[in-house]
Amino acid sequence: MLALSLHSTVEAVTCVAGNTTLSNVYSNVRRVLRVCGMDKIPVYRGCERPLTEPLDLATEYHGHDGLGGVALDYPAGPDGDTSSHASQVLVQMAREAPGKFTLLLLGPHTNAALALLLDPQFGKNLRDIFIMGGNVEGRGNVLPGSEFNFKTDPEAVHVVLTRAECPITIVPWEAAVKSPIPWHVYQTMTKQDTVKGRFFAAITRHNLRYYEKVESDGYEVGDALAVVAALAPDAVVHEYERRVAVELSGLHTRGQLVQAWTEDMLPEVHSKVRIAARFDKELLSELLIRMLI
Repeated sequence: MLALSLHSTVEAVTCVAGNTTLSNVYSNVRRVLRVCGMDKIPVYRGCERPLTEPLDLATEYHGHDGLGGVALDYPAGPDGDTSSHASQVLVQMAREAPGKFTLLLLGPHTNAALALLLDPQFGKNLRDIFIMGGNVEGRGNVLPGSEFNFKTDPEAVHVVLTRAECPITIVPWEAAVKSPIPWHVYQTMTKQDTVKGRFFAAITRHNLRYYEKVESDGYEVGDALAVVAALAPDAVVHEYERRVAVELSGLHTRGQLVQAWTEDMLPEVHSKVRIAARFDKELLSELLIRMLI
């Protein structure tokens, strides 16, 4: 919804299992596009599980259907091309238009990892990649030291970080914690008497149970921050570059994003990624309210 409101061209949406099953994701994406009046954007099914482990869903936060329990209240848009796998589509699109496309990774990285394994040139053919995931201060949300997207498929993250030869920007979990939209802005958003406003209110109502258990100055919008970093970069008020890697082991830290704090750390990692660490809350709030008009 936010990407469409920022006058960007969304060429395709690729689906991966993560917060909910692949089937739910595929249907929910088409529901969102229909609400936005953009249901002609092609949607492709990708991986239904991580590369090496069973899928562990996030139903407590996102509801049993991945859409706050209200999915059936909103009909999905038309079915898309179910014969083409998302990873193959990504490879083909990037190959046909080198340097044109920005890839937004808002869930587990499984589709992107497969694309890089199918075509080693895939990363070179992209303009850049923006990621929502990982954690730079050791603060986790599914394990004590791990964030959900990276923990769901750490091996896929490893493939992306080591094989994608294009600029990468990471919006870590801590950015969502430090840059929530204030509660009064959230209330303004849920009171927007528009199709998108009513939809937003309905799908986020279930999430409020989470905030009864944690202390927060506002509503956390992790995925939206990655979209903003890509399409409205002026909203990023603190960023830095660093060499990073993902932890593939660890009882409490599998999937954690680790950083090379000194030159002799992570000697096998040669390229830096950009970390978008903090956002302008006022500008972010303005963009999100405008999204629902």
